Amino acid sequence: MCIATIIISCGKQTDYNVQGLKPIYMPIAQLQNFQQIAPQPIQNSGKSLLYNQYLFLSENNKGIHVIDISDTLNPQKISFLKIPGNKDMSAQDNRLYADNGPDLLVLDIAQIIKITVVKRIKNSFLPSEYSPTDFSGYFECADYSDNKWLVGWQEAALTNPKCKK
Repeated sequence: MCIATIIISCGKQTDYNVQGLKPIYMPIAQLQNFQQIAPQPIQNSGKSLLYNQYLFLSENNKGIHVIDISDTLNPQKISFLKIPGNKDMSAQDNRLYADNGPDLLVLDIAQIIKITVVKRIKNSFLPSEYSPTDFSGYFECADYSDNKWLVGWQEAALTNPKCKK
């Protein structure tokens, strides 16, 4: 009887629950909705780029703040470029190059108040984010299947998470 109990109890796996982070996804089709909107609060800034009299400041996975710094003592927020999945950018010859999930956007910034898409180069980038940055603990593993792109992380109760760092 003792042996039967040991054998039966060894076969059961007990679930465990922990607090951690789970990925936030956006369908690839929704990523492609570029918009220039009113200035937004800076919350989670990433890379910055100085081009002419403008500071372009990345808001991780959300877009780019456009700030006029011609008067360094009184910088003026011009607009926010809503570019989901954005992390990086560069500029040359009045063109701003920005990642937009798997795509590369080429934007005309000659008229800073009316920025337009010149070109979208599809599938230029592979996923690069598989775990949350600046985080230690359990998280739900990232999954890029089903035409979706990881655009952030949120706190959640996780059951049997397979990923930890």
